[in-house]
Amino acid sequence: MKKVLLFALMVAIVLTATSVFATEKYVLGNSNVALKVDYINFTEDAFDEVDLESGVYVGLEGYYGIMPNLYLGLEAGWAGTSNDGHLDALDTDVDVEVTLIPIELNLKYAFEVSPAWVIDIGAGVSYSMFEIEVDLDDFGDADQDDWVFGGQVFADVNYKLNNQWFIGINGKYQFTEDLEFEVEGEDVDAKSSADNWRVGAHVGLMF
Repeated sequence: MKKVLLFALMVAIVLTATSVFATEKYVLGNSNVALKVDYINFTEDAFDEVDLESGVYVGLEGYYGIMPNLYLGLEAGWAGTSNDGHLDALDTDVDVEVTLIPIELNLKYAFEVSPAWVIDIGAGVSYSMFEIEVDLDDFGDADQDDWVFGGQVFADVNYKLNNQWFIGINGKYQFTEDLEFEVEGEDVDAKSSADNWRVGAHVGLMF
């Protein structure tokens, strides 16, 4: 319920911004694309127990201006992290590899702070391939992958180098459905979402 409320709130903020900050111009071009490299952190408690605190996300996004200051776009990327540790809940050592391939449909609102600086805020829905490969020393393997629905909210700060290129920093929080899996040969059920936050940098091109 908290995830749904957060998502609904951010969508409302984005839509409200269209009237609050209306400036009648396409501040990031009629369309734009950007390459992103981010730090990603998965927020599930099970990941924290095995110190899955460092991961890399690489993504490509493209947006088209559907009206002044308002952009609709797609983003796709890849994120991965791995580690080993001790799972207190089962009292066993564990090796974990996580892969996330999100495909996002986003709506963002961009407004100028100055002729060179542009801030955008947005929200969207996602459909992501989520894979967990788990090796529990005392129980066996628990590998599973599936496509899960989710949503995200985000904000970017952009600096326009000229009329074509821009660079910036970005932050995003994403939540997903749970992925359920079983440990082979054992009566142990588990599940985890791919909830995560990301921060990083991007470079883009305006058209």
